[in-house]
Amino acid sequence: MAPASLGTAATWDACLREWPAANLLQSYAWGEVQGQAGWVTHRLEVQTTSGPLPVSAQVTPSGVPGFSRIYVPRGPICAPSDIATFEDVVRALVELGRERRALALELEVPWPEGTVPVGHPWLRWAPAPARQPLATVMVDLQPEPEAILASFHSKARYNVKLAERRGVVINEEATLAELITCIEATEARQRIHLPSPEHLAVVQDQLGRGARILAAKAEGELVAAILTASFAGEAIYLYGGATGRHRDRMPNQLLQWRAMLRAREEGCHHYDLWGIPENEDPDHPWRGLAQFKLGFGGAQIRYAGARLMQLRPGGATVLSLADAARRKVRTRGRR
Repeated sequence: MAPASLGTAATWDACLREWPAANLLQSYAWGEVQGQAGWVTHRLEVQTTSGPLPVSAQVTPSGVPGFSRIYVPRGPICAPSDIATFEDVVRALVELGRERRALALELEVPWPEGTVPVGHPWLRWAPAPARQPLATVMVDLQPEPEAILASFHSKARYNVKLAERRGVVINEEATLAELITCIEATEARQRIHLPSPEHLAVVQDQLGRGARILAAKAEGELVAAILTASFAGEAIYLYGGATGRHRDRMPNQLLQWRAMLRAREEGCHHYDLWGIPENEDPDHPWRGLAQFKLGFGGAQIRYAGARLMQLRPGGATVLSLADAARRKVRTRGRR
């Protein structure tokens, strides 16, 4: 199930890229990131009729002493129509569940909504709360830069040019310290929790050359920074923040545009803006962020989400109660 042939990052990721739904969250490096966040990463090489398929599964305590839970982020990476391969993966994960005394198996698939065939076995599982963004905006980087810019909404396109005219300078080799400064400023201004400096350092360290930090300055003053991650031809805008200074110069639009151009130069064919509201609720806390991201054109994608297979009697109920308790604690901790 997990022979040494995929035991290194290079061999794991090379095999991963051969599958149609390969993505960052199934990469070797992301498994290491999650491992340092308290999860235990199990990497399975599942033998299928279509060839070996890598599956990165995260095992964590369930809230019940002696029992665990298994979560597969954006996996398995086969096509949604490849039901035989999916069933091979599930058998391997159920075996892992027995070994790890798991209450349930949770798959958050990488498939867009509407692509999962009617009657797919995954659709018979119980719906589970999504851990990753259910919807996103994906910008096609394959056209020429002029065509990509022309595909932006007129306001976003204007703001990119405005930032250039007003002297916003983009550093494509910015530092982790600059990113942390901007994220902490955003936390203080918006009274929200964002990734800790420790987590950001782990991401940068584990992703290595796949991670890039870009920063914007106006009049020599740091005003915004983002971290992007690239894998399997996609660049993802993972984290970002802004000081709130010089907003009239529109540094954030130029920052994203330059990140897209850099990703394109490095061979990426899509830029994932990573998360917009999955509905049209005008009161959604991400509504303003969605308007910003939608300004870059691109295709809106909604994922099929997460579902859960119960491996032990009462497992789903126990996990639901544990998740509710954790959400309550996080809510109390917000400033």
